[in-house]
Amino acid sequence: MKELIEKLSEDDLFKQWQQDNAESFLSHLFCPLSADFQLKSNWEIGYHSNDKITVFVANQNGFEIKPADDVFKKQDAKVEPLKLDDVKLSFEQALDILKEELPKSFPGALLGDGFIILQTYQEKTVWNFTFITKQLKFVNMKLNAGTGEVEDSQEIDLVQK
Repeated sequence: MKELIEKLSEDDLFKQWQQDNAESFLSHLFCPLSADFQLKSNWEIGYHSNDKITVFVANQNGFEIKPADDVFKKQDAKVEPLKLDDVKLSFEQALDILKEELPKSFPGALLGDGFIILQTYQEKTVWNFTFITKQLKFVNMKLNAGTGEVEDSQEIDLVQK
């Protein structure tokens, strides 16, 4: 992840954007996942500024920028800077832990596609995995990016009974 951020910081498009957005900070890395845990696209790198997120995505020519968009969060939640120095587990290591822990936390869950976010949440840097299940539920597991411990897991029904 650090290498990807370093490449972005050297990119002319990013340097130009950053001149106009000096108060912005790295907030997350995001990638959609298939039900069999494969990355479905390139990592997206999010920068936060004034309750807007600007996303950069690597392409064959360097990076492209997506227009700034509103932050998707609970009203009282705070977007925190991503603490890359706290990341000790690679994505692959986090995925191995997820594959071991998911059946324990969500027995019988039949996963559909999902996504992964590397973020700092409540002052802890986490690999935040979310999948939609075939039973129309979201399953979410947050793994501490430093220790590999499960910080939180939850299941949310999409259909009200």
